[in-house]
Amino acid sequence: MQKSTALVLIALLAASLSCTPKQPSDQTASKPVESATPVTDRGTSEDLNPQLEEKWEAFYRSKYDTGDTLVVGTIGDAESLNDLTHVTSSAADIISLLFLQLTRTNPDFSHGPALARSWQFSPDHLELTFKLRDDVTWHDGVKTTAQDVKFTFEKQTDEVIAWSAIKWKENIKECVVVDDTTVKFIFKKVYPYQLMDAVVGVILPKHLLEKVPSAEWKSCEFNRNPIGNGPFKFKEWRAKEAIEVVASEKFYRGRPPLNRIIFKVVPDQENLVLQLKTGQIDFMEQVPPKFFEELSHNRDLVPYVFPSRTYVYIAWNLKNSLFQSKKVRQALTTAMDRQEIIDARLYKFAEICKGPISPIIWAYNPNLPDFPYDPEKARKWLAEEGWKDSDGDGILDKDGKRFEFTIQTNQGNKIREDITVIVQNQLKKVGISAKPLILEANTFFSNLNKKEFESAVAGWFVGLKMEMTTIWHSRSLNDKFNHVYYSNPEFDAVNDQACDEMDREKARKLWWRAQEIIVEDQPYTFLYVPKQINFLHRRFKNVQMETIGWSYNIEQWWAPKDQQKYR
Repeated sequence: MQKSTALVLIALLAASLSCTPKQPSDQTASKPVESATPVTDRGTSEDLNPQLEEKWEAFYRSKYDTGDTLVVGTIGDAESLNDLTHVTSSAADIISLLFLQLTRTNPDFSHGPALARSWQFSPDHLELTFKLRDDVTWHDGVKTTAQDVKFTFEKQTDEVIAWSAIKWKENIKECVVVDDTTVKFIFKKVYPYQLMDAVVGVILPKHLLEKVPSAEWKSCEFNRNPIGNGPFKFKEWRAKEAIEVVASEKFYRGRPPLNRIIFKVVPDQENLVLQLKTGQIDFMEQVPPKFFEELSHNRDLVPYVFPSRTYVYIAWNLKNSLFQSKKVRQALTTAMDRQEIIDARLYKFAEICKGPISPIIWAYNPNLPDFPYDPEKARKWLAEEGWKDSDGDGILDKDGKRFEFTIQTNQGNKIREDITVIVQNQLKKVGISAKPLILEANTFFSNLNKKEFESAVAGWFVGLKMEMTTIWHSRSLNDKFNHVYYSNPEFDAVNDQACDEMDREKARKLWWRAQEIIVEDQPYTFLYVPKQINFLHRRFKNVQMETIGWSYNIEQWWAPKDQQKYR
């Protein structure tokens, strides 16, 4: 998610289809390193990709230096370092360094070994057995076993804890421990994404968390002082300042090359850019496009540009009487010039978003209807719904109620802050008063998850599975990510049928229809899909940034001794 909100999800990209970034030489000017959009979804396959596995393993046979520190600039502090209680991408980035999943995420949506050495389905495809490594330990020295996997599954499906990806586990009947290094998932039915659903989420330590009551998971000490089993281990968290992780000397692949990674909180994008230019931070994700040209001429920095996993939207809270009419929501979208937003703030690094599925997903519908900018049509539709300026004050009203509301977003994200002002001005032209409300990031995301807003500018960090239940299904009405209380029985029926359809082409038609229903209802005004723009200091080598995530192979990044900045 999120970052916007984020789920910890699984994905990969065939070597023949990916464009692997290469570091420019020190004698050449930095040019954007473009990564290819995934066009093959191997997320439902249990087979390994031999080319990617060889590339991964080849690193450990190569020569590289150890040492140095990576300083990552982030706009917001994490709220929890427990995979089952966090909701922001800033937390997800750190969690992925501290904990292992059963499988590794690769760029072609396939799965590579991680905690699990291998896996195999039963002949009827209702049982999936994982063989675990026997040399993985928690950072306190206790061995990681199948008991941890079973415990994690039980907590992932605990409705009191209410994990953000709980819906991904609903078709798994149970998790059975066969022995310390063998665990079996038993499914309720056969469907396309069984393997992905089984492995989504990191594995947590049973011996440290089994005595914590479910009702206390959101506030337990582990969330701020986690003990994992990943390539890095937690060292320090200075609230709203920085989170530091250090290389694990006991990691089963050997300690990572980098000594430390520091996630430094700088709650303003423009200040982050300044610190990137002056060397106070080494890496910045989602750099505002207006800084691209300037930073590209900085010889210390390398730009990475690739298709984003994010779309940006305005959410309309459907509990609010202002937004309960579908025609009114359509009018709101029609009153907005989304291309103006892109031209003014995103330049060439975004395109108009029409619906709820990212173009990187195989079932994306490229033929969705749209609501192009047409203020006259917006006024007409609003009038048809009874909204008129009866007192001549320039603001529409109906039954004594003015059409006015607030648009919340998170402080420090300048583009989103600017969007609230642009939208305010555009809606004013059709007689609607929209007042920007800029909130501290954690407060904003808390409001979003508690549905305490009228409208909100936010972003969704998409999972690499064709999945719509989490946000849009009626079963998710009371979940944190169905922010707008959306419910449509027709959508539910099409979605459920698509989830079970094993024939990909038949499923594609169903998914296309599901997207059309959402677009017709306009519970969001879908604004744009940005390109991801990241900048990293050039001293870091073997960097592979992919659409699945900037830190795809961060445990293999290294810096030559003669270029290292921190000792």
